[in-house]
Amino acid sequence: MEIHPIFGRDYDSNIYIIPGRVPTVIDTGTGFHSREVLQAVEKVANPALIQQILLTHEHYDHIGGTPDFLQASREKTRVGAHQDVVSKLKAGTSSFAEMLGGHMPSLDVTLPLHEGTTVTIGDDAFTVLSTPGHSPGSLCLYSSDAKVLFSGDTVFANGGYGRYDFPGGSYTYLLASVQRLAALDVKALYSGHGPAVTHDAADHIRQALANMQYG
Repeated sequence: MEIHPIFGRDYDSNIYIIPGRVPTVIDTGTGFHSREVLQAVEKVANPALIQQILLTHEHYDHIGGTPDFLQASREKTRVGAHQDVVSKLKAGTSSFAEMLGGHMPSLDVTLPLHEGTTVTIGDDAFTVLSTPGHSPGSLCLYSSDAKVLFSGDTVFANGGYGRYDFPGGSYTYLLASVQRLAALDVKALYSGHGPAVTHDAADHIRQALANMQYG
């Protein structure tokens, strides 16, 4: 599977470009650096041909750049996010965005995602896993064949895990979500921030679980 990370700058989330039969972008950052981001995208894929943007959750640092990607595709790209935050993304309000000096976009989610939804990313089938805790609309994308997990801000490399002190966050829900991920066969981990893990990623997730339980 071909995955091209654009690692976050300043407050930006990581952005992942996956070419293939269904060219896909996972998360879009704040939009503060969209010009440079789109230039980087052009090296591996034609932005006008991106078929879908999948958002791992509703926080501004992961979705703010979406309008710039949509403009680059002439509004032909569908937007996927958890069904529970469709109305929130349409409303386009966020105190966090304002705190950073940004503006929360109003997004039309044309691909509502829910637990168990199957989506094609590049050339591979992924299953949507609902993983609340960091936020109500947090989800992960997992391929059992490729053993790849896009984890958003649920778990990170080296035993890291998402904050749960934001509005809508929950330690109890996050713990249950990390427990679920720790049971998966994961080789490669692509999280919302920080480095990617391309080997033995399951060990990093199990360490995150241990850190939550005993850290």
